[in-house]
Amino acid sequence: MKKYIGIDVAKTTLAVALPTMSGGWTINTYHNTPEGIHSLLSHLPNGSHCILEATGSYSVLVTYMLCQAKINVSVINPKQSHNFAKMQLSVTKTDPRDAVLLAEYGRLIQPPLYQMTTDSLLRLRQKRTLLRQYHKQRTILLNLQHSFAPLPVKDLSTEQSLQEMIDRFEAAIASLQQEVCQICQDDFKEQYNRLTSIKGISHKVATALIETTNGFQDFRSAKALAKFIGLAPTTYQSGKMATHRGICRTGDPHLRGLLYVASWSAIRYNKACREFYQRLKAAGKASKLALIAVANKLLRQAFALVRFDEDYNDNYQPKFRLNACI
Repeated sequence: MKKYIGIDVAKTTLAVALPTMSGGWTINTYHNTPEGIHSLLSHLPNGSHCILEATGSYSVLVTYMLCQAKINVSVINPKQSHNFAKMQLSVTKTDPRDAVLLAEYGRLIQPPLYQMTTDSLLRLRQKRTLLRQYHKQRTILLNLQHSFAPLPVKDLSTEQSLQEMIDRFEAAIASLQQEVCQICQDDFKEQYNRLTSIKGISHKVATALIETTNGFQDFRSAKALAKFIGLAPTTYQSGKMATHRGICRTGDPHLRGLLYVASWSAIRYNKACREFYQRLKAAGKASKLALIAVANKLLRQAFALVRFDEDYNDNYQPKFRLNACI
């Protein structure tokens, strides 16, 4: 018999809600360390299905070790558990209570099982996160250097130290970019080559898509992927009122921004995207709205190439595929 276990993840602890024979809950606390998680594994009953939230790096270790131990795991969006708590009219916010809510969510909703990312994707994710931080730090230093330029009296040691730090960040960025490219070439070569063959999809966008989609294993339709990234249009209808409220803006804003910038090149060099953009503009749509729609189309092209193992063709003619929601 399946038993739903709620795990509320914090930086150093795990609050675990275990069901009792009487229908209640037993709350245990474990350290969020390999030793603590091993102890948790030894206390899980047979048929356990663990429910936890995606809480960044803090939830990765316990998710990884549960998957390695062949324990059923579901990782849900914190918005889902937050709205579930509202539906339950919960007014208490504690780690034990959150663990119980997660277990109840699993029992009622029965979320799908989580597929753990591969070791290569975990390394790729860390490198891309570090790369984004290095870019931010370099930009801060360049802005600081620019602000020092008009000063009438300049300190040479300050200028030299600042330039040395900028050079270090640029060298580190170049090295990380090569490592990211190498991982994609070694472990995701076919996907990487198909994605970069699309006119408008750069190396940076391709690696971001591979990382975010778990190598395109987490999504069965382009529509679901667009919703996850936040490029799906939203409609609000109530009674006689029906309005469009732009895109849903869920998911990673960094990837959304990359796809939007990629649409600038796509409307020039990607035939399907260019024609799509021209149709929208001829219909009176604003340029920004049309570019966002092109970004969505680029995402659908990327999903289709990887999903159906096809090469990019600028003169491709759409065709019906059974049970394919693209």
